[in-house]
Amino acid sequence: MKIAQINVYFYPAMVGGAEWYVYNISRELVRRGHEVHVYAADTYQGKKILPADDEVAGIYVHRIPLWLNLTYRAKIWRGLQSRLLQEDFDIIHTYDYAQPHSYVAVKAGETAKKPVALTIFDVHTMIPRPFYKRLFMRIFDNYLAKITLRGASRILVRAPNLISPLVDMGASNEKTYVTPSGIIEEALHPADGSVFLKEYSISGRPVILYLGRLHSMKGPQYLIMASPAILQKYPDTAFVFVGPDQKNYKDELIRLSEKLGVRDHLVFTGPVYDFEMKMQAYAASDLFVLPSGYEGTSQAVWEAMAQAKPIVATDRGGIPFQVEHEKEAVLVGYGDERALASAILRLLDDRKMAASLGFRAREKVKSFTYPILVSQIENIYRDMLRK
Repeated sequence: MKIAQINVYFYPAMVGGAEWYVYNISRELVRRGHEVHVYAADTYQGKKILPADDEVAGIYVHRIPLWLNLTYRAKIWRGLQSRLLQEDFDIIHTYDYAQPHSYVAVKAGETAKKPVALTIFDVHTMIPRPFYKRLFMRIFDNYLAKITLRGASRILVRAPNLISPLVDMGASNEKTYVTPSGIIEEALHPADGSVFLKEYSISGRPVILYLGRLHSMKGPQYLIMASPAILQKYPDTAFVFVGPDQKNYKDELIRLSEKLGVRDHLVFTGPVYDFEMKMQAYAASDLFVLPSGYEGTSQAVWEAMAQAKPIVATDRGGIPFQVEHEKEAVLVGYGDERALASAILRLLDDRKMAASLGFRAREKVKSFTYPILVSQIENIYRDMLRK
């Protein structure tokens, strides 16, 4: 099959889980003999990404210029539809219903009489946001989103909890499928965390890892707010934050840590894009914490599971689909730093329980490797072509 994949960003702008998902899906499709073209914006954080046409891991990459580039969701691509129509694609696969490029992809599919798959990571009205952003997304979800949802041949969601709100927005339940994200098989290989520990001078200490964007919605502030209670019992604990800084939120986190008197216990590494080093970060940790306000599903949770790490996370979005409370993780409410601190201390105190959670998490995630996941997507593609 000749397949178009369309996402806001792509390599080397690996902003978050969506980019890694598109990359891993595309790479596995290429490995299976399909021809994959990825279309992405040519600008990230005000900088052009060159060359315009590239090849990455056997994937043909086309970086499209923008007519309008105001915010993440206010991007108008220049000539995307004509570029899609120039190629005789069997399948057009676009990501995120609340993006202009997905509307364009649906229209291109209608014009070319080609099936369009739409992958949805999140329902945006479910995500905690400032009032003015919630209002805009409510208007979008109630009106404009219906066009894209109804035009897609198949709707693929990463967790079951997304289906009901999408049906309320106008999606067809019959054409909606759960296609989770997951891990590449190499993530299951036990990593050596000693290099990471040495790199950041945190050997011989309890290490609590947060991996994700530094953004208020992801909740790193609550881990910092929970840290004084943890430090009372484990005074040499290191809290390691791995991920890109968004809108200078790192500065706010540092100010909060200074106010609480815990700055010396925080390590900010910045983003880690090298796969082996990222796996070493998980391996170096005693437990992984994700205090997020919302996740469709979390790539970081999957990866922590692969490294058999005990996990403390919030019970939001698709996280309970990934890990069940007290079976593969301990889940707490969002924004409750006391419950977060209590859960972390519980696992630091009870290493047998922590190890048991990690073992069960690793066994579960073995069913979520990309060869397994892409087999499901291939079957959906073939069904779309038949119909």
